[in-house]
Amino acid sequence: MVRLARAEVIDSAEIAIAHVHNRTVRRCFWMGDDSVSGKNFNHRKVWIEEYLQQFAAASGIDLLGFAILSNHLHLILRTRPDIVATWDHREVARRWLMLCPHRRSLESAAMPPTEPEINSIAGCPIKCADIRERLSSISWWMRLLCQRVAQRANHEAEESGRFFRDRYRATRLVDEASLLACAAYKAMEIRFWHR
Repeated sequence: MVRLARAEVIDSAEIAIAHVHNRTVRRCFWMGDDSVSGKNFNHRKVWIEEYLQQFAAASGIDLLGFAILSNHLHLILRTRPDIVATWDHREVARRWLMLCPHRRSLESAAMPPTEPEINSIAGCPIKCADIRERLSSISWWMRLLCQRVAQRANHEAEESGRFFRDRYRATRLVDEASLLACAAYKAMEIRFWHR
């Protein structure tokens, strides 16, 4: 069976709730106890949770729930293009620069955006429209999340290559019953994997 394109499942121009999940490559346990190497990578779960909080604060996507397991993660996300549409160009630029900063400190922490950086985006209507769409896009959320985690894990391990699979899976949750069922399943999965 042919898989639908994610754009056909989740339209970035409308409010939608989706269950999103992604696995590490080769099903390795790179976010928990790895029996092959004997190492524990639970600290990476903390990284991911920090990124999730940062992304939820800066973007037009609500994080409704999540589960970070040893070799995969689950997210329940709600797109909010209606909220992003109310932001002026400066707010769009500021929020994007919080997610994708131009400058970092010596400790690799994101530095607050400067007026010229904000103006470089806010002053260009085409760039601002593109970024406005990205701020409520699950695809961009996942792209940034997977990229950040992979870069940080590769830096830590002095390795290169993929951390997550090529493609995350997204399923649209169309009613309250499916949202509750997904949330209940995630709660059961967390208990099962943490025994």
